[in-house]
Amino acid sequence: LRLEYFYNHFAAFYRAIWCYGIALVILLAAQLRKGGRKLQNIGVAIVLVGLAFQAAGIVMRCMIAGRPPVTNMYESIIWVSFAVSFFGMIFFMRYRTPVYLLAALPVTLIALLLVHQMPIAMPSNIDPLVPVLRDNFWLTVHVLTITLSYAAFALAMGFGHILLWRYARNPAAARADAPMHFWLYRVLQLGVLLLAAGTILGGVWANYSWGRFWGWDPKETWALIALLCYILTLHGRLAGWWSEFGLVVASVVCFLAVLMAWYGVNFVLGKGLHSYGFGIGGETYVATFVGLDLLFVAFAIWRYRKSKHAVSPAAEIKSERIAV
Repeated sequence: LRLEYFYNHFAAFYRAIWCYGIALVILLAAQLRKGGRKLQNIGVAIVLVGLAFQAAGIVMRCMIAGRPPVTNMYESIIWVSFAVSFFGMIFFMRYRTPVYLLAALPVTLIALLLVHQMPIAMPSNIDPLVPVLRDNFWLTVHVLTITLSYAAFALAMGFGHILLWRYARNPAAARADAPMHFWLYRVLQLGVLLLAAGTILGGVWANYSWGRFWGWDPKETWALIALLCYILTLHGRLAGWWSEFGLVVASVVCFLAVLMAWYGVNFVLGKGLHSYGFGIGGETYVATFVGLDLLFVAFAIWRYRKSKHAVSPAAEIKSERIAV
């Protein structure tokens, strides 16, 4: 009871929100200002403080409930939002580019703000587990792996938005920035690896709990659809079916399949054996996000195609001059 009292009054997730918001502003200022290394270091330090606050909140919730914090939509969003920034920090340390944090922090902030704005649809109560979830080994291995893949794809989606914005502003410069596309490809690879492992582990748990490995349950089906979407994205880029711009568009559009597997099955369809995750509410927020996002993607595609048509005549004139 003492720990639960401290958890409720410490408000670790609200403290994390403030840290992420301040860090995002500082990192943006450092990005816009040349030679802003000190600002960048301050921003990274504040992100680490935010991660520490959020991790503390998750650990306390685990200790109070005695289980991993991924048994309802509130807990899974808290966990995924943490993993997005955590992955962003890992990739930042690996490649030493702040764009990972600039992609991760807005996603984390939006997720944390939304989940605390919808207490009816996503209550923060710590409830007892339904019988099928009372196996901490499979709950930890399967559910955490699946939700970590959602975090990787959310990071790729944020990364894709940054690249689409660059394509909308200056398509030629964005097309020439090979490292950005390589970094995006790496995040997508991580997501595919985690989602494939999580889906297989889910089949093993289903065989253990329900007596069959696969049953085309809506949750299983949409997890497979999301996995196939991202596999097609990576394979198509590797095979040369589409360009770097196609990879960027796919990193944003394919996240809609993840959104359907994660939110849509639970809150829109409301059918299947995964009934312990069902809920209501939030449709307006999600529909608005999807609509605005698709409009932004369409605008970026229009700008990209327009720039290609503009470049072609210029290239033809240049080749004619060389020939003369």
